Amino acid sequence: LHLLCSPARFMVVTASGIAHGLAVNGFAFTGSPVMRTPVARMSVEMPRAARWKPGEVAPAYLDGTLAGDEGFDPLCLVALAGKPLLDLLSGGWPTMKQRSIIVANMSPKEQLAGIQKMREAEVKHARLAMLATVGWPLAELTNPWIALDGQNGRAPSLFNGGLGDGPVPFFLVISAGFAAYLEYVAEERANKQWRLGSAEGHVAGDYGFDPLGLSNEEGAYRRKEMRAIELYNGRLAMLAITGFAVQEFVWGKPVVEQTPLFFGR
Repeated sequence: LHLLCSPARFMVVTASGIAHGLAVNGFAFTGSPVMRTPVARMSVEMPRAARWKPGEVAPAYLDGTLAGDEGFDPLCLVALAGKPLLDLLSGGWPTMKQRSIIVANMSPKEQLAGIQKMREAEVKHARLAMLATVGWPLAELTNPWIALDGQNGRAPSLFNGGLGDGPVPFFLVISAGFAAYLEYVAEERANKQWRLGSAEGHVAGDYGFDPLGLSNEEGAYRRKEMRAIELYNGRLAMLAITGFAVQEFVWGKPVVEQTPLFFGR
């Protein structure tokens, strides 16, 4: 005699009992297979691994939908997207624990809105940094007036000084006006999408600027890939322009003289 464990009972099995037990559990020696009652199964979504650091887990709100999403938000800054700037500057900066609670209490729609706002800011800074990374050394290489402004040939900046000298203020005003116009265009475009009910299809940093029609010739996957490439280059440019400013402030020499290999000198 042997004991056979089933969900309902224990029973003593003989040769005929074994055959009966197999039939009950979905098998039969003869005839058609026995139909079993479907069992409801629960699927548990596994956390997404962050790509910026081995072993790191990406926050739940960074699900990889956006281009260039590497699961990077270790400080939970998305919680600050809805806070006014004046509150943050006046001491209303929440702690890490408070930011985690804020995100936990946000609805999926509010989280998406916060991520989109942060992505808009990142795209703008990335594009500005890419322009600055080209313009900074180019000015030091080609502008003869920089050598005469008393900054030892360094480009005008917040650290180096010279932002109020010569035509620099005029250029800054023109640049600020152009940036304000682009901001107005972006806001009008976003508001139009909200009115048409297509806000979910809004792409951060989309100004409708594509004179060569490059994105129109590509599919959705390739367009997302192109946006990710732009972000990767922009993130690198933000690090580079920060390095330019710090290098020149610390060593007091133009960056084109500190690393001449990169600038053909």
